[in-house]
Amino acid sequence: MGAETAFVLTLLVLCYAVVSGLIARWYFAPALVFVLFGMALGPFGFNVLEGGSDTSSFTVLAQLALTVILFNQAVALDLSAVVHRREVTFRLLVIGIPLALALGTLTALLILPVMPVWEAACLAAIVAPTEVALIHSLLGDRRVPERIRHALSTESGFYDGFALAALLAALALASDRNDPDPTRWGYFLLRTELLSVAVGLGIGAAGGWVISRSRARGWMSGTWAQLATLAVALLCFQLGEYLHGSGFVAAFSGGLAFAFAARRVGQTPDMPVSEAAGQLLELAVFALFGAYAVIVGWRDADWRVVVFALVVLLGVRLVAVSASLIRTDLTARQRLFVGWFGPRGIGTLVLGLIMVERGEIEQSSLITQVVAVTVTLSLVIHSASAWPGIRWLGAGPADDLTTPGEQSRTPLI
Repeated sequence: MGAETAFVLTLLVLCYAVVSGLIARWYFAPALVFVLFGMALGPFGFNVLEGGSDTSSFTVLAQLALTVILFNQAVALDLSAVVHRREVTFRLLVIGIPLALALGTLTALLILPVMPVWEAACLAAIVAPTEVALIHSLLGDRRVPERIRHALSTESGFYDGFALAALLAALALASDRNDPDPTRWGYFLLRTELLSVAVGLGIGAAGGWVISRSRARGWMSGTWAQLATLAVALLCFQLGEYLHGSGFVAAFSGGLAFAFAARRVGQTPDMPVSEAAGQLLELAVFALFGAYAVIVGWRDADWRVVVFALVVLLGVRLVAVSASLIRTDLTARQRLFVGWFGPRGIGTLVLGLIMVERGEIEQSSLITQVVAVTVTLSLVIHSASAWPGIRWLGAGPADDLTTPGEQSRTPLI
């Protein structure tokens, strides 16, 4: 990425920041804004964003963004609330996610028959992760019941880890389809997941304890505590990758351990710098995605790719989540609301890059098209439906909508 591209991205962030509050009131996803900027300023527009002939710099940027986002999501998770709402949480994670992966695989086999079964499973894992950061304004609206917002946040936080595990398993099987010995890919998966979790838990717990103790004794300022928190997130990723595991799994488990250790010492993790860094990296990724992937992906995709993306976005998740939440205390409207709002974002981009760059699959170009079409459709659909969705949810029973004293967000539309 050249100096001109860095300058343009910096200018975009500054311009967006000036009107960010106004845009948020329209429930317009920041990622969609930067995708549109990227399309206008990329090689198919004014050509002031330079990405180079390879995807290495984009991959590094996307990996950094996902690492920080996963760590932040894990730190923000209230494990006591997860346990308290264990029925909904358990059903979403243990029933909803596997069911979505299975239905996604079946959908890929039916609509994209050129894909072998394990590559279809890889594709289902890639398009499965949800990213609630893309609907942050919706989650901040107090008219949405707190337990609904918590369910969406918890599911999104765990989804990347589940999807990555499924992707690695399917990728190992896809790459070893001519190797009848399962021990090699089995060891690979075991090493990737368990080692990564152990690394993340160790670094996260140690980092959280050291930073919190230092803060409690007055040895560290708040600014340096925030910078150190960001360093812990990156260290989890780097060591996980260095040991041939998964840096993303290490980052997420590290965030859980970091928050637990900090709260055990009586400190609240300082996250503003880490959260700002994650958002900044994410927006840069979406700008480059809009510049170099969206137009090419849509240009090369045929009708099957578009149909697959629509079925995944509008059907697969909705069915999986609604089925998993049957016989819970959520109303039918609330179940449909949770199932509908599962936007795809940077998790899908990074998992797609991981799969393509390994070079071990046959349909890499098809996967690239699916990722581009699915993410852009998701950004448009979920941004456009946020305000109508809240109004529709509010049209249901009023006993669980807005608690006394809470004020609703007033939209401009």
